[in-house]
Amino acid sequence: MSNDMNNQHSDKVLLQLQQLGLIDGNVTDARTGETSAKATIANNHSQNDIPWFIQILFGLSGIVASLFLIAFLSLLLFGIDGFDSVIALLITGLVLSAAGFVLFRNKQSRDNTFISSLALAISSAGQAYIGFALFDNNLSHPIDIWLFLIVQAVMTVIMPNRIYRLLGSIMTLGLTVYLLNYYHLPEVSLGLLTLITTGSNLSRYSLLQRIPSKWRADAFDIIKALGYASALMLLCVSVYFIAAEHSHSLATYYGDTFRYNYYLAQGLLTLASLYATYLILKRYDVKLLSAAGLFIGGALVLLGIISIYVSGLLATSLIIVIAIANSQRVLLGLGVTALVSYIFWYYYQLDTSLLVKSISMLVISIALLLMRWTLIKGYLANIKPSANDNQERHS
Repeated sequence: MSNDMNNQHSDKVLLQLQQLGLIDGNVTDARTGETSAKATIANNHSQNDIPWFIQILFGLSGIVASLFLIAFLSLLLFGIDGFDSVIALLITGLVLSAAGFVLFRNKQSRDNTFISSLALAISSAGQAYIGFALFDNNLSHPIDIWLFLIVQAVMTVIMPNRIYRLLGSIMTLGLTVYLLNYYHLPEVSLGLLTLITTGSNLSRYSLLQRIPSKWRADAFDIIKALGYASALMLLCVSVYFIAAEHSHSLATYYGDTFRYNYYLAQGLLTLASLYATYLILKRYDVKLLSAAGLFIGGALVLLGIISIYVSGLLATSLIIVIAIANSQRVLLGLGVTALVSYIFWYYYQLDTSLLVKSISMLVISIALLLMRWTLIKGYLANIKPSANDNQERHS
């Protein structure tokens, strides 16, 4: 009887996932010939039966095979002076991208680790050839960056592969940050990346409800990849400009004048973080203008002020909070690692004496622990999660 109840429960869950568009209900099980949502789970289980080290071996072999193929094409183009022709580079890039797309779209190839790795490397090489064609052409700057950004964004959307979409999202966001810096708007980068991270992680299922069910599975993968990519870019950009100031990087200098406004950048980051705080408190039916909400908002503003001097503190804290709210272990590990790294980098930056930095870190730590104790004892003891918490929470 318990088995029947478990089967009925699993069938109900599979039906709900199929109605939401998160799994494909038209997959055929290769072993039984069954066409249903169960076949999707069966195929995934059959793929998971392969030991992980065998999958890694197949993946590496696919990458090595693709490298030999790319090397052969590169030597062929070099022999016929193809690298001097923009049209030849574009055609080669489009052909490789199309080949990778076909391999990704094939359901049998999609479950094969060797072919998936082969398709990933081939499609990535196709994007590299397209980039060479755009950057080697006599296009004015930054039109070439804009064109490559558009191509990268389109390929990220249409390529049905999570790793490719993750790498494509990182490249797209990196180009966006570069363009903002080119137009003398580097301060906008932190706020924009924070909004993207917040929307793709905390409002993921709300966004999916506005998408037709037949597109939700692909949209879910795209939003998930965008969430991890934006979080990674946020952690990098939050300390990049300060590090560039000390290293005199050309990426943040226009002539001899450094034009990065730390107060404006941290202000935009704080405003975007307040929006993320609002979304998280909404899960627990806590208003931002309530006593607990105001206390949390005040603590967040204090973190934003401290982040002006301790770069990356607010950004890493936000990533950790989002990861805990959504039970995302990978994102949590990334945030904790970045936080520890930024603290070490701040301590050994040697712009002031270590004694001064030790005292400042001690004061900040005591203040944060006091705020945590006050918040838990005075405001959060009786707060319970709402029904929306389980909907937005995911592993």
